[in-house]
Amino acid sequence: MLYIDLFHYTDTSISIVCQFKLMKPLIQLLAYSFLFVFLNSCGHIFEVDADVQARQALLDLIEIQEKFYQENKRYATRFGEIEKYNLKYHSGIVYLEIESAGKDTYRAISLPAELTTARVFAYDSNQGGFYEMEGEEVSKYVLGALRHIRVQKQEKDLIELTDWMMMAGMCFLGLRFFSRYRCKENNPALWAYILCLPPLGWSVALLGNMDADVVFTSSIAQSTWACLGLALLALGLGSIWLKKNINLPPPAPLLSLVACTLVISLLSTGIMVYMLKTFA
Repeated sequence: MLYIDLFHYTDTSISIVCQFKLMKPLIQLLAYSFLFVFLNSCGHIFEVDADVQARQALLDLIEIQEKFYQENKRYATRFGEIEKYNLKYHSGIVYLEIESAGKDTYRAISLPAELTTARVFAYDSNQGGFYEMEGEEVSKYVLGALRHIRVQKQEKDLIELTDWMMMAGMCFLGLRFFSRYRCKENNPALWAYILCLPPLGWSVALLGNMDADVVFTSSIAQSTWACLGLALLALGLGSIWLKKNINLPPPAPLLSLVACTLVISLLSTGIMVYMLKTFA
C-alpha cells in the first residue's frame, strides 16, 4: 500500500509539473498583457487639455530663453524682453510666470488657470531643468484646490483598483480553463478568451478616463486600434469554435466561457469604435 501511494503521489506530482510547463507560455502572455494595459492605464497617458497646454507653454518658454541667452548672455526676467520671439499661449487657460532670472540661471512655472488635476510644471536651472512638481511643492501653488483634487483622485484610484481585481480574477479563471480543457479542438476558444482580456482592460481605462477635456493623443489612438484588432480577433476565434462545436455536446463551462468571450469582445469593440469616432 505504501508503494502504491508513493507511485500515485509521484505520478500526480509529475502531472502537475507537466501542466505547469505547458501553462508557462500562457502565464508569460498574461503577464505581458497585464503590463501592457497597466502601463497604458497609469501615469499620464490620459491628459487634460489644460495640462498639455501648460506644459507646452513652459517648453516653448524654455526654448525662447535659450535663444535670448545666446543673444544677451543672460536670461529674460519678464515677458516684455522676449516679446519679439512671439511666445504664444492662451492666458485664460494657462498661467505662466518667470519667477526669477539672472545671468546664468532662471526659474519659471506653468499650470492650468483652472486646476482639475493639481499638475504644476517648472523649469529651474538649479534643479536640473524641466520637471513636474510633487507633494508639498505643489501645495504652494494649488493649496485651495488640492484637497478636493486629492479626494477625487482617491475615488478614481479605488475604482481602478476594483477594476484590476476584476481583471486578476478573470485571468485566474482563464488559467484554470486553460489547464483543464487545453487540446487542439479547444485552443481557439481558450485563446479567444485570453485575447479578449487586454481589450477589456483598455476599454475600462477609456471609460474611466476619457472625456471632453482629455487629449486623445497618438499613443491613446494606437493603443485603441491595437486593442480593437485583438477584440475582433477574439470575436473571430470564438465564433469559429462555436460554429464548429455547436452541434456537438461541448462542456457546459467551456461553452459559457466562449459566450462570455463573445460578449466581452462585442462590448470592447463597441466602446473602442465609439471612442475613435468621438475623440479621434
